[in-house]
Amino acid sequence: MNYKDQLYNARKFAIEKHNGQHYGIYPYEIHLGNVVSILMKFSILPTNQENTDILISAWLHDILEDTTVSIEELEKKFGKKITDIVFSLTDGEGKNREERKNNMYNKLIHNQAGIIVKLADRIANIEFCLIQNNKKLYEMYQKEQPKFQQIISSKMNTELANSLLIYLKTLL
Repeated sequence: MNYKDQLYNARKFAIEKHNGQHYGIYPYEIHLGNVVSILMKFSILPTNQENTDILISAWLHDILEDTTVSIEELEKKFGKKITDIVFSLTDGEGKNREERKNNMYNKLIHNQAGIIVKLADRIANIEFCLIQNNKKLYEMYQKEQPKFQQIISSKMNTELANSLLIYLKTLL
């Protein structure tokens, strides 16, 4: 299967599984598409398998957290590499947001592709806050940024991740 077909299949699967969910007033696929679009603007294009895996993972990044899709189902459909990336982006157990995020960060720091997708996800979320003038959510991201940056900065080893982080910092 060529790269574009792989990407189309991930998009179709994500839209189907997130059906009925919303991102603000919009269908959830808008958020997923925004994350993919940010990666493409940073030159992650479906021209090789590594880039395609990152884009597929962007379409699927919330699927384990927000749908009934299991790790086994995801791995059967998209393989271990994609599943590992998506799992690294999935909030862990915890009694509050901080604990859930800390558990996710403990997985994320071991997955470079996951870090790239997470940065794009965070950019998409913050851009959406700015567009929608959601001050409360924007302030939450501002408050979380120092810890997020501290955790991932020492684990990033690509120019792309550094570029995404620089752009993210300009939004805050």
